[in-house]
Amino acid sequence: MTFLEPIIAAVIGAAAASLAMLLRNSRQAQAFLKYGGIVKRAYDIIDPVLDQNLHHWKGSQVDKAFELAIESVADGSLNSGEIKQLAFFMAQAWLPQKAADKVRQLEAMSSPSPELAKAMEISAKINGIAG
Repeated sequence: MTFLEPIIAAVIGAAAASLAMLLRNSRQAQAFLKYGGIVKRAYDIIDPVLDQNLHHWKGSQVDKAFELAIESVADGSLNSGEIKQLAFFMAQAWLPQKAADKVRQLEAMSSPSPELAKAMEISAKINGIAG
C-alpha cells in the first residue's frame, strides 16, 4: 500500500493546482463581466496609446497608462484597488494585433474620435512623467 501514497499525493496536488487555476480564471472572468462597459471603453482608449508608445515605454508606464484609461472612463465609480485590479486583468488580456486593427479603423474615420483625443492626452501625461 505504501507504493500508492506518492501517486495519491501527486493526484491530490494536481487536483488542487487545477482548482486554484479555475478559481483564478473565474475571478478574472467575473471582473470582466462586472465591468464590461468600462473595459470596452478603456480598451478603445488604451489601444491607440500603446500602439504609439509601447516600443519605448517601460512596464510601469504601461501599467500607469492602463490605470489612467480606466480612470478616464469609470467616472469615479471605481476605487483605486478596483482600478489596479482591472488594469492588471486588462493588461494580461491585451491583444496587440487586435489593437492595431482598431487603431487603423479609428485613424481612417473622417472626423477625429474622442478615443484618439483621450489617448493623446494619456500619452502626453505618461511621457511628461517619464521625461
